[in-house]
Amino acid sequence: MDPIPAAITSLLNALQSVGQELPAAAPTPAALLALVGKDVGMIYLGQIAGGKVSLALPSGQVVTAQGQLPYPDGSQLLVRILAGSSADAPVRLQTLQATPPAAPAILAPLYQGEAATLLASLGQADPPPGTADLTALLQLLGQNPPDAGQIQAALGTLPPAAQEALRSVLGLPPGASQADLASALETWLSGAPPHAQATASASVPAADLVQRFQSALDRNPEVPPAQGDVLVTWLRQLLGAADPRSQETAPGGPPATPAQLLQQQLSGHTGAPAEVPATWEAWLRAGIKALNDPGTAGEGAAFHAAQAKEGTAFYELPLPWSPQHPLQMWVESDRDPKGQGQAPEETKRVLLGLSFSRLGETRLGIAKGPAGLQVRVWAEHPEPLEASRGAVEGELQDLGSSVDLKIMRLTPGPGGVIPSLRSQVTGATLEALG
Repeated sequence: MDPIPAAITSLLNALQSVGQELPAAAPTPAALLALVGKDVGMIYLGQIAGGKVSLALPSGQVVTAQGQLPYPDGSQLLVRILAGSSADAPVRLQTLQATPPAAPAILAPLYQGEAATLLASLGQADPPPGTADLTALLQLLGQNPPDAGQIQAALGTLPPAAQEALRSVLGLPPGASQADLASALETWLSGAPPHAQATASASVPAADLVQRFQSALDRNPEVPPAQGDVLVTWLRQLLGAADPRSQETAPGGPPATPAQLLQQQLSGHTGAPAEVPATWEAWLRAGIKALNDPGTAGEGAAFHAAQAKEGTAFYELPLPWSPQHPLQMWVESDRDPKGQGQAPEETKRVLLGLSFSRLGETRLGIAKGPAGLQVRVWAEHPEPLEASRGAVEGELQDLGSSVDLKIMRLTPGPGGVIPSLRSQVTGATLEALG
């Protein structure tokens, strides 16, 4: 597969090559000689035979120059015309600025992402038609902080030693009253700065709150590890109790919606919704359906339809419990023709890019075909996965295929940055499984 060339990559190349000079090919047109010493806007038409490039002057006249330029066809160039050093090359062209052509609106999901736009549209007072399932899921999964009564009741279940540890984490003096402790915790859960007033409308994903709390514990080494573990478990239960998960579907009534089915799955769960596999399945199905709908995604839906014809797909989905870390997904399928009268063998590949609080940036590659199931996991911190490798392999083998699982460390590239999956998809090629 060779996805659409990357405008972003081309722009970086353009910036790196500013100042590059090309000798104009002989014979040099008089129009070009008359422009020596001037800066001229040109359009890069592309590479042609003989190691030359083709350029269009503002007048529409086309000239050629010897050399190569790393820009996509149609780029706008600002070129300085300089005198050459010999009769064979009387004119030199110095590139001062290069602007790649704007990506068509249909490619917005590929170059700009679509997660933030989708999440914003679902948060409107009147969400787009066709997003009822997704909007209901968002309302279910967009967790609200527990109210004052829930906090007071939860504090009553904490042993005195754990309450004292919680005072330390929240920056309260030893022995502060339980009312002060409840007020400080309510403010902290709202996501507001210390000593600020809690706002009822604030909403911070539970996974982020737990991660923030674990970071606060790390900054308070005086809190015994055992008490820290008690507090983390207690906080997970408190956040879980704040979720609206009690609705049931009456027997014989209308078919349950995805949100109602998920509520049933979450009803006995005290941790974060993201820990329940049904959450991911419900959100993925509804999200992909919305991004394929022209009424919801506009021209982005046309992009997905065009990709489907090529047997590929790229989606970027917001995650309600971690909106700042969207899920990016590349899918492709190949059919390997067999002998006459035999059905072709199909291999499907999926590459996911997402971020977890314990694993860090994570890439998950899955390939399923005649050879069985191949799974590759790259994570910044793969140790938790390595510790549970046996259980993971057992669950995969229960799917009925032979399993080849590899867990590897995801290391930063040049500049200490781990590239996003979207930036890799917009490159020249994508190799999902190495």
